[in-house]
Amino acid sequence: MFIREPFRNSAAEHDIGCSSKFVEREVEPVPLERFCEFVSPSPAELDAFADATTCRREFKRRQAITRQGDPVGEVYLLRNGWVTSSIEVDFSRCQLVKIHLPGDIAGLPSIALAQAAETLVAVSPATVDVIPLERLGRLFERAPRLAFTLFVRSQQERVLLIDHLAAVAQTTAVQRVCAFLLHVYRRLKLFGQCTDQLIRWPLSQEHMAQGAGLTSIHVNRTLRELRRKGIIAREGRSIRLLDLDRLSELAALPERAFVREPPWLISVAETSPAGEANPRRQKPD
Repeated sequence: MFIREPFRNSAAEHDIGCSSKFVEREVEPVPLERFCEFVSPSPAELDAFADATTCRREFKRRQAITRQGDPVGEVYLLRNGWVTSSIEVDFSRCQLVKIHLPGDIAGLPSIALAQAAETLVAVSPATVDVIPLERLGRLFERAPRLAFTLFVRSQQERVLLIDHLAAVAQTTAVQRVCAFLLHVYRRLKLFGQCTDQLIRWPLSQEHMAQGAGLTSIHVNRTLRELRRKGIIAREGRSIRLLDLDRLSELAALPERAFVREPPWLISVAETSPAGEANPRRQKPD
């Protein structure tokens, strides 16, 4: 199946919106793996989500998608690559608050504001699908279960931020770095994006320092210590977790077990205009 849609080859036109040029391309599946963590979207819901996107933008490594203080008018479905979310402090320091992975929707916290609260930067070549806020609103009306799923995901983010705050405020440098590595590993593993405990690692030590509340020198020293103890190994641009049990012990963070298909969320599909009745919940004739 093919569709005609606005398409752009790069982010060069970021300041003037999406290109008016149309190209014919094959429809690609929407990467909603992270929505599937809580409930499996129906085909109609997937179609509704695909219809909410307007164009695609590609970003080079270290290129900004949006900056703190920019007007807020859209969010971004990350199709591939890694994107950091950070907050600038005193115009000279940054606090990394989240690493967006494929399937994430970046920019959602800022929809409550007139100006963006965060700066989004590609730390590897990245591709995003643009979702204007007015289309996001129509998506929620057309597929309310997706809206509820986003709400549940926002609570998941809150739990992870609680863990991150506890780690930064109450743990040692070694524990913080271990918690950082373990957090990324668990997110990648959940959707089969990490095999043999090997993580393709586009982040610099400065990124890790910004996320863990340390200096780059301290992060470097801590990584050397973990390598010396045989807990991790550096393999080119990747990091291999050699001793996951020991890493988990040092991280001193609980492994959260998030609810899969909570009954209250499944029941929404029965009345959703875009959802299809769940066959597991249909009564026999």
